[in-house]
Amino acid sequence: MKSKDLGILLDKTFYSESSLVLHFYTLERGFQSYIFKGGLKKRKALNQLGLYELSYFKRPESDLGIINQLDFAWTPLALFEHPQKVMLVFFMTDILQQTLRHQGADPQLFYFLRDQLVALETSQSERKFPTHFLAQYLMLLGYAPLLEEQEQPIFDLQKGSFCGAAQGGASCVQDPTLVAFLKAQFWPSGDLHFSGAIQKEGLGILIQYATFHLANFNLDKTMEILHDTLYD
Repeated sequence: MKSKDLGILLDKTFYSESSLVLHFYTLERGFQSYIFKGGLKKRKALNQLGLYELSYFKRPESDLGIINQLDFAWTPLALFEHPQKVMLVFFMTDILQQTLRHQGADPQLFYFLRDQLVALETSQSERKFPTHFLAQYLMLLGYAPLLEEQEQPIFDLQKGSFCGAAQGGASCVQDPTLVAFLKAQFWPSGDLHFSGAIQKEGLGILIQYATFHLANFNLDKTMEILHDTLYD
């Protein structure tokens, strides 16, 4: 059956001397894998997190579709040229590769990812991007923290809540500025300003929060590079 879909390219692997297997998160079918015959010989950029229109054939009993035609659905001008933006694409890719493998179709999630890529393309403040993206993404996946109190002086990562009393242990953030920063990533409110040091520490805390709630989640390798590139 021939079909069309929009897809965000997550990664690619060699299938033969001339062909590739491409893994996409698509608008209509969620995570999908396709053979791109002759893909190594065609002069078409296959950028991670590139947005493409796919024309493909897929049998109902098969896990792999076959791409007949692959066209750009959006052509960024700066996303893959600016070093910090490229690093943030790697950051997003690492997160999505670890979390979308079994994700079905979710138009809200697909359009969120598309809009985040467009926002990164035009962003003039790359330091603010990773914490906002990760917090909003976790919320879409169903991991929004709870708000237990009107005033929330503590963020309990393991419990997953902004609360008024510490539950103990290293999973509680009690610094008022950090708590305010983290809350603002989940629920943006006004044009708040935080230092680069707070942004850097806050990103580490959000990643730790994700490791508590997402199975086998690990960004250690990406973060080693990102810290040197974004927060030097």
